[in-house]
Amino acid sequence: MMDARWFQLREILVGEGWVWRDDTLVSPHETMWFTTSSERPDHAQFRNAMSEAVAAAASDCEEPNATIDQIALHKDLVSLVTALDAILEN
Repeated sequence: MMDARWFQLREILVGEGWVWRDDTLVSPHETMWFTTSSERPDHAQFRNAMSEAVAAAASDCEEPNATIDQIALHKDLVSLVTALDAILEN
C-alpha cells in the first residue's frame, strides 16, 4: 500500500500546476518530473535534498546571466519543497 503522504503530495502539487502523466508528476515549467517506486518513501530526506537544490538554484538565479531555464527550475523546486513542508507538518 502506498504511503498516504504520497497521495497528499500529489494532490498539493497538482493543485499548484503540476501535471500527472503516466504515473509521473511533471513540474509546471517541465524542468523536472518524478514518481515514487517505494511503498515507504522518506519524504523528509527527499525534502532535505530538494532544499539543497533550491539553495543552489537560487544562487544560480542571482547571477547576472541567469537563464530562463534556471529561473523556471528554481520556481519548480520551490513549489516542490513547499508541498513537502505541508505534508511533513501533518
